[in-house]
Amino acid sequence: MEVMMKAKMMAVRLLFAALFAALIVMNRLTAWLALYALSLLIPLLIGKRVYCMAVCPINTLMMGVQSIKKKLRIATRPMPRALAGGRWAWAGLAVTAALFIVSRRVLGRTLPVMLLWMVVAVFFTLRWHQDVFHDLLCPYGVLQRLLSRVSLLNEDNRKAARDYQGFTISVLGGRKKGAGEPGASKETSATA
Repeated sequence: MEVMMKAKMMAVRLLFAALFAALIVMNRLTAWLALYALSLLIPLLIGKRVYCMAVCPINTLMMGVQSIKKKLRIATRPMPRALAGGRWAWAGLAVTAALFIVSRRVLGRTLPVMLLWMVVAVFFTLRWHQDVFHDLLCPYGVLQRLLSRVSLLNEDNRKAARDYQGFTISVLGGRKKGAGEPGASKETSATA
């Protein structure tokens, strides 16, 4: 049953990744931004980061990179201390918003900033566990995380968001993490 559920979830992720790719080809990234903005209602109302779990093309890409990394036996390095604290995700959100606004006003078009974040995510996933990007750098997940903590309709999910242990455990329901991975220390769990 669990294998079937994982296969269905991967199919959903791949469908959203295909939609994202189609919107890039059609130069309609504003539609993806609208989908993301709409997705912010879910954590606000029920406390679940559905966008991060099932919709985000960055997550789908990182899961593939993580799988390839395991097959090639590329070692995962300890999390860089300079990223601790979560401030980089907020800085990334500010830079992303600024690039969006400036590109629309100056260039008259939307720059594919999410593609740049995908490149950064691949780099981070090749060097560190994918949770390093999710928890400490992702500008899209930072709002999802914040809103899930104030869930208006579900106290249990609000509590779960406040007890966040890292993306793999808390959102994807993954395995317990070892030393050196985000969520393994109070330092990184405080950033959620």
